[in-house]
Amino acid sequence: MRTLPLYTVEAADHLVMPRQLSHADLSSPALELVEDFGHSSPALIDADTPAAYTQEMMLREHSRYKLVVDTSGELVGLLAREHLSGQVMIRRVANGDLRHEIMVSDLMQPREQLKALAYEQLLDCTIGEVIATLQHSGEQYCLILDRDQHQIRGVISARDLAERLHIDLDISKAPTFLNIFDSLSD
Repeated sequence: MRTLPLYTVEAADHLVMPRQLSHADLSSPALELVEDFGHSSPALIDADTPAAYTQEMMLREHSRYKLVVDTSGELVGLLAREHLSGQVMIRRVANGDLRHEIMVSDLMQPREQLKALAYEQLLDCTIGEVIATLQHSGEQYCLILDRDQHQIRGVISARDLAERLHIDLDISKAPTFLNIFDSLSD
């Protein structure tokens, strides 16, 4: 058996992020930019983790989102960095919550509200079609389901797509009556 040569890591050697290796564009196959849990582990956090701790952790990790799991490891929601913003925390404290008692489960987008694309759909579509779908639906994050196996296979982040494609991408939800009512009552 041969041995391989070892090299010194030089000052000119830099970390490479997936977005730097991508040569994808809007007409590329959608699966090129999907975070597939068959190839990489999902970013997880327990539902009962204090939100203040999570905010600091996500900033240190440069993480935009975490999938929230219960004690059995089942998905219960998605926590985006925006859910942990200063305004959200201040509003919760102003409503009587103690900052250290606010948990991830209090701020996450619950599983029932998450949208998903079928993995089978992605086999036959482009990144541009996925982006158009996200824009039309107003979803920043979208899960990928293998509907035959009943598995959550991955996640798509609109911000990650925009960053990797080097494009501006505006994704916003159309306001509903309930959203408008909630903002007026705050």
